[in-house]
Amino acid sequence: MKEYSALTDDILLERLRESDHKAFNAIFSKYYYSLVLYCNSWIAERSEAEDIVQGIFVDLWEQRRRIKVTSLKGWLLRSVRHDCLDAIKHKKIVESHIANALASIKEELDSAEKLVLYNELEQIIKVTLDNLDTDAVKAFKMSRWDHMKYDEIAEIMHVSRRTVEVRVTKIVRELRSELAKLFPFLSK
Repeated sequence: MKEYSALTDDILLERLRESDHKAFNAIFSKYYYSLVLYCNSWIAERSEAEDIVQGIFVDLWEQRRRIKVTSLKGWLLRSVRHDCLDAIKHKKIVESHIANALASIKEELDSAEKLVLYNELEQIIKVTLDNLDTDAVKAFKMSRWDHMKYDEIAEIMHVSRRTVEVRVTKIVRELRSELAKLFPFLSK
């Protein structure tokens, strides 16, 4: 192996094209460490840098018969730079997909949480209204859900405006009391 380390890149490349394993080992020994350091200047993770450089040497071996370069060192450096840029682009794409997926999951959880909360509120309101005076509930629904004015409700129900106000106020108090059990801030 010692005689191979003294050979020039051009001779090593010629022998590599002839599938000379010793020439490949000499190239590997000569450039591996410095290529990992160069790659590590682009890629923070040492193990990822080593993987990239090892991949380049695999490519070098696989392309040994077809490779046409004027400078082996230049080819190796360009290959490292190219693969590092690809790795950085890939990492950014993956991070972007992860961020989008997390945002989507959070949005879905928020929506699910809101739906659960809405269903809970709906159930509390339904149970509370089912247990109260039907005339008062009817006045409340016309006021709050149908957006009718107290005078209109009074006319429909054949009662005074003041009776409608009292009935609606009673329902609002009861609902507020029941909802305060779930949401303590409502009791303030």
